[in-house]
Amino acid sequence: MSNRKVKKRSDSKRKQEYEAMLEAALARPGVHEVMKVYNGWREKDRGLDAYRSATKNPHRVLTTNSSNAR
Repeated sequence: MSNRKVKKRSDSKRKQEYEAMLEAALARPGVHEVMKVYNGWREKDRGLDAYRSATKNPHRVLTTNSSNAR
C-alpha cells in the first residue's frame, strides 16, 4: 500500500512540474501560435496513418496449381 501512496505523490509532483513548465512556456511570445500550427500538422499527419500501415510491409501472395506449394 505504501508504494501506491508514493507513486501518487510522484505523479502529482510530476503533474505540477508539467503545469508550471507549460504555463511558463505559454507566457513566452509566439509559443501558443507555434503549438496551434504543430497540433494542426499532427492532426493532418494522422490522416496518413492508414496509408503508412497499408504500405509498410508488402505481403507476398503465392499462387500454385498444386497443393504442395513450396
